[in-house]
Amino acid sequence: MKDVLCDSSSLISLGDSCLDGLLYFLHEKYQIRFIIPPEVENELITRPISGGLKQYYFSALKMKRAMRDSVIVKTPAQTGSHTQEILNAANHMFFIKGKPLALLHPGEAGMLALAQELDISQVLIDERTTRMLIEAPFLLKKHLEEEFGVTTMVNKKNFETLNQQIRNMQVIRSSELLILGYEQGFLQHFPEPREALEAALYKVKFSGCSIGFNEISEFLQSG
Repeated sequence: MKDVLCDSSSLISLGDSCLDGLLYFLHEKYQIRFIIPPEVENELITRPISGGLKQYYFSALKMKRAMRDSVIVKTPAQTGSHTQEILNAANHMFFIKGKPLALLHPGEAGMLALAQELDISQVLIDERTTRMLIEAPFLLKKHLEEEFGVTTMVNKKNFETLNQQIRNMQVIRSSELLILGYEQGFLQHFPEPREALEAALYKVKFSGCSIGFNEISEFLQSG
């Protein structure tokens, strides 16, 4: 059984794109469980249903069904001080004009802490900042400098603290999950599966997945 810890961003992208069937497909083919902490359940399911968020209501119902079917599994988050350590390090790592940049929310920090405590190396994240923080922090630094037009200073101690916590994590986006599913037969029920893949990739992009137009084009051309 393989576990993938999920942020709300990726599941929202899939739900909004009516691609929740991909979770079932991969669960059945590879016995993958998509693990979420309570904070993600709240953002993904509880708030849209109880709060009357009509835009996400149908997606929330589909994800609630996936939880009922044990495709998505909630695990209690017992991260405590570990979450705070990650939050403090990430939000006091980059400084612009002497002021720290807040890069993570408590829910995101809690997810990263939980991944380490549960020894789950694969994390499903569509949000760009968190993904870059894990995969390429100095590329994120460059991006911030271009965005704000000033030099970004790095607190080396906090950088090392955060790096120790997240360096073994592998980030997966919903687009990469979609490509994996396609390569294993998902979308084969469409008359033109590759055309369906292209359409689905653009749909998850417009639903919040941080994949570039050039990435989509390069993958389609390479195949």
